[in-house]
This record gives sequence, structure tokens and C-alpha cells, in this order.
Amino acid sequence: MLFQRVNRTDAEKVFVVVYNASGGAFTTGQCMVWDCGTSADGIRVTTPATATISAFAGLATAGIANAAYGLAQVYGYTASASVINDITTALVAGLVFVPVDGSANLNCNAAGTNAAAGDNGFMFAMQTNTTATAGAIAAAATKVFIRAL
Repeated sequence: MLFQRVNRTDAEKVFVVVYNASGGAFTTGQCMVWDCGTSADGIRVTTPATATISAFAGLATAGIANAAYGLAQVYGYTASASVINDITTALVAGLVFVPVDGSANLNCNAAGTNAAAGDNGFMFAMQTNTTATAGAIAAAATKVFIRAL
């Protein structure tokens, strides 16, 4: 684990070293989950899938090529989480984010509440975003707080 040095003007952050076993690259702010199953070793990460959404590992702090090592932020504030806005619900500050199945992005649950099954509480929105326009949904850098230690 890497702990950010104490700095009164910057939020505290914690990072872990990960190995990208997803078959593709991760970009800054994208979500990773631990690689579960026969290859599990506590360092391998991959893209979220339905069965592994709760195995949240952290957010990429910079690009990580396939079969390469990099850093995942596991605690603290970041302004660069890759979040997909919902087309029916504005993402308001305080909503819990969950990994998106088959994607390295985050979103709130469809109901826009924190009560749906699968909400793990690892990340929550630190800002409000408007709803997306149907057909124009794209991931955008969003302010979140991570707590996945």
C-alpha cells in the first residue's frame, strides 16, 4: 500500500499495486475488480462482471496496459472517476456508485437510491450531475469518494 504524504491542502489517499489481467487497457478513473477464481492472487484485477461487482478493487490512477502493473486508488477523494450518467435519474451528491457489468465505468443503481441490491457503499458521488440525453450516454470524469480498504 502506498499512502499519500500528509498535506494540509490535499485530501488523504491510499493506493495499491495491481496487475491488469482484463485483456484490455484501463484508463484513468476506470473501475477495476479483483480477478476471482482459479487465478486469484490478490493483485490481479479485471473488468467488472455481474458475479464480481462486489469484488471492487479500486480506480485506476493512470492508464494501465493489459498484462502490466499500475496503481489503483482504494481510499480518498478523486475528481476523475469514470461515471456514466443515467438517462432517467440525475446523479446527486451522496448517491452510492456501483461498477457497471462488462464496463470499467461506474453508475448509480437505476432507481437513483441507495437501497437496491448490489450497492456496496465503496464509492459515493461528491457532486451532482444532470441526466444524460438518450443516445448520447458517455462516461465523464466525476468527483467521488472511495473507501475500499
